Amino acid sequence: MLVVDKITDLTPVKNLNVKGLIPENINLADDSFYVPGPIDCLLGAEIFSELLRSGQIRSENTNLIFQNTVFGFVASESNSFADTEARVHCGLIKGDLNQTLKMFWELENVEVEKTKNEEAIFCESRDIALKRLNALWTRLIRDPQNLKLYRDFIHEYDQLGHMKEVVAEYDNSEVAYYMPHHGVL
Repeated sequence: MLVVDKITDLTPVKNLNVKGLIPENINLADDSFYVPGPIDCLLGAEIFSELLRSGQIRSENTNLIFQNTVFGFVASESNSFADTEARVHCGLIKGDLNQTLKMFWELENVEVEKTKNEEAIFCESRDIALKRLNALWTRLIRDPQNLKLYRDFIHEYDQLGHMKEVVAEYDNSEVAYYMPHHGVL
């Protein structure tokens, strides 16, 4: 259990106009939820679902929602009642300025990626091409007509000398690039 003096500022930040938005037939957990006030109790996620009961009412023409709980109906809302006034937040860090700046620059330091050698480029192009080829085969197996068109095209492409098979045990004597592709009709 965590005990703190203050959870947040008053909630809501300013008075909300809820005239005509609260259904008459419900028992509210907090009859004055629309008036700024302190948080009475903050419950954790581990108990939240145990507090909910069936029943939810959405207010017409607003984002206001009333949810039934063991305490009565609670109100929640997103943005139309949000505070539009600018707020200023200030922070103070007590500590050695040099140490703080050093930590800042360590966090901001971006390592430059080293230039990849031919072997790394080869491996990456092969991996990408294999993933795309496997995805393509999965799609083609479901469509026999496109599968036949694809096989005919690849056979013709090979016969014209535009590609050649590279064995898995690449001998590194010549450069190879695996081109990711997909069938186009």
